[in-house]
Amino acid sequence: MSNINKKMLSTILGLGVIVAVGYFGPNLVLASENTPAYTNMVSRIAQKFNLKESDVEAVFAAVKDERHAEMKSIREEKLSQAVSDGVITEAQKNNLLSKMEQNETARHEMRAEMQKWFADQGIDHEKLRGYLGHGNRFGPR
Repeated sequence: MSNINKKMLSTILGLGVIVAVGYFGPNLVLASENTPAYTNMVSRIAQKFNLKESDVEAVFAAVKDERHAEMKSIREEKLSQAVSDGVITEAQKNNLLSKMEQNETARHEMRAEMQKWFADQGIDHEKLRGYLGHGNRFGPR
């Protein structure tokens, strides 16, 4: 197989993975900020296509950020439509968006606090994942 065909195949497969991660990514339960749940997938893709893990990880992170921005934009568009329909006022929309941002920040802070607490207690939370109900009944049992 020529280099061009290998590059084209790698690109197509990589885009397929990116689309899959973009679609399923929001439903992933991340183990920690430093070791995402898709780490094994990143390693396997890097090995399969002879790529650097850091490059594959960068693509996954970019897709995650793009998906997050897209979801935020859609949410803002829907709220703008609610303003246009007279359901809420512009001020209420802005207050709601602000509150959503505050809640997201609070979730990140609580997550960091829990990770620190696990570490302080000497508990490997990775080993407890199946026991703590992470995955909303769709994860490991």
